[in-house]
Amino acid sequence: MKKETFRTVILFLFIGLVFYCYGTRMMDYFTIYKTWELVGEREFAAFHQEQSTWIISVFVIPAAVMTLLNILAFIFPASYVSRKLIGFALIVYAFDWISSFTTQIPIQFKLHEGKNMQLLDDLLRTNWWRFSADTIQFALVCVLLWQLLRRLERSSI
Repeated sequence: MKKETFRTVILFLFIGLVFYCYGTRMMDYFTIYKTWELVGEREFAAFHQEQSTWIISVFVIPAAVMTLLNILAFIFPASYVSRKLIGFALIVYAFDWISSFTTQIPIQFKLHEGKNMQLLDDLLRTNWWRFSADTIQFALVCVLLWQLLRRLERSSI
């Protein structure tokens, strides 16, 4: 496989996972978290624990792979995309990981023990930081996608 083709495959996989992860995050942030308020106190801990196992496989693992692909795309950038954009996307998404590990995950562990409306409110309030970082990353990646599509269009002419 040619070096440029390899770099394009990395970029394409990264962009695809960003779209996937952005969609799953928006569902998580705006539908799943909000509906936890409706779950009864007795069932909440079991409900939250079960849902957490699915979140790990459906979102966390793909987000980790996406981050690794972002690093690879930065180290091995395709010649026709802006390496700065790839770097900015990585930096912005680092804020998501930092917020997750410093704020969100500790709240989630406390919610494993039972329903706590104050913790739910804190989760929803602090989630805006992650939403902002995710949206900026998504916008940067849309520009990268545009650069990739322009390259593919030029190569097919």
